[in-house]
Amino acid sequence: MLYAIGTKVRFRYTGERGVITALLDEGMMQVRLDSDPDLEIPAFEEDLIRDVDAEPVSSGAKFVPARQEKQPEPPPRRKLNAQYHILKPKGLQLAFEPMPGRDGTVTRYKAWLINDTSYEFLFEFDLFTASRDVIVVDEKIPATTALELGDLLYDDLNDSLEVAVTIRRITTEGPDVPLKNTFKIRPKQFFNNAQTVPILNLLAHHFLLFDSFEGEKENEAEDLKNYTKQKVRQPKSDRSSFSSPYNIYNVEEFASFNPEIDLHIENLINGHARLDKGEILRIQMLHFQRFLDKAIRLGAPRIFVIHGVGEGKLREAIANRLRENPHVAKFKNEYHHKYGYGATEVVFR
Repeated sequence: MLYAIGTKVRFRYTGERGVITALLDEGMMQVRLDSDPDLEIPAFEEDLIRDVDAEPVSSGAKFVPARQEKQPEPPPRRKLNAQYHILKPKGLQLAFEPMPGRDGTVTRYKAWLINDTSYEFLFEFDLFTASRDVIVVDEKIPATTALELGDLLYDDLNDSLEVAVTIRRITTEGPDVPLKNTFKIRPKQFFNNAQTVPILNLLAHHFLLFDSFEGEKENEAEDLKNYTKQKVRQPKSDRSSFSSPYNIYNVEEFASFNPEIDLHIENLINGHARLDKGEILRIQMLHFQRFLDKAIRLGAPRIFVIHGVGEGKLREAIANRLRENPHVAKFKNEYHHKYGYGATEVVFR
């Protein structure tokens, strides 16, 4: 029997009830207990029973299978508000709370986005490794709030863990200009960054994402001389108002950059057999966008995006995204001696 996130279950031997909050490796699931919502414990599938299955059925009742079971909604993310006034806010922060098991061993960490400022933000958060997306969240975080994002497994720390986050401050005039931050998390760095974090008031592994939110707006009162100097110093890709600021091209990173990405789902994540088509397409587009942004940042002249033939939905989604990107000079899905009709070639300006 397969369980999904949000399924209400009962422990077979203890009778405790809870809800599944995450699907772990090796057939294990993470369960948040009804009796203690702050406690989440791992459990094997065979130790759990669906709560609806645990209800007694009369011996003379006739079993009629449902046409289609409605997929339960995942439990809402916890939001913790500050219980005190924060005199010196640090900014927008990422914290990983250790979650020890019954034997005291830490095998996973609860990820929190912490906003100790007086601002409200829209954000897109992606925590990923070389083999899978760990946590993907697109949401809003109020002022002076800690928002639960999801779980990081201990083993993910050894698999090229990276963070990509984009925020937009909400102002009286609407959402502000987007700000982006991407970085890699090294195991040594992770364990050296332990400190007591605000709002949660507990010891966690801490990273500061943003401490300034003014963006890269141009000063309208700036004279022509200063304006020209500022533009000359910027790489070409930074001069457009629609682009986010990039660092100057990294020669070593450019030399090792592979201008080809294979978006077949089996090459992107493990456990893809449990995903529906919509979820698969979303993951493929996340990897594509990340690859596209990197190619533009490094100044690659062209790339090849392998999407296969299939029903054509992924190919069309990629084409729509490319049409909207001002850095793309042209793209084509023609026969290629290496890819056949299963790849799109993209040429940049």
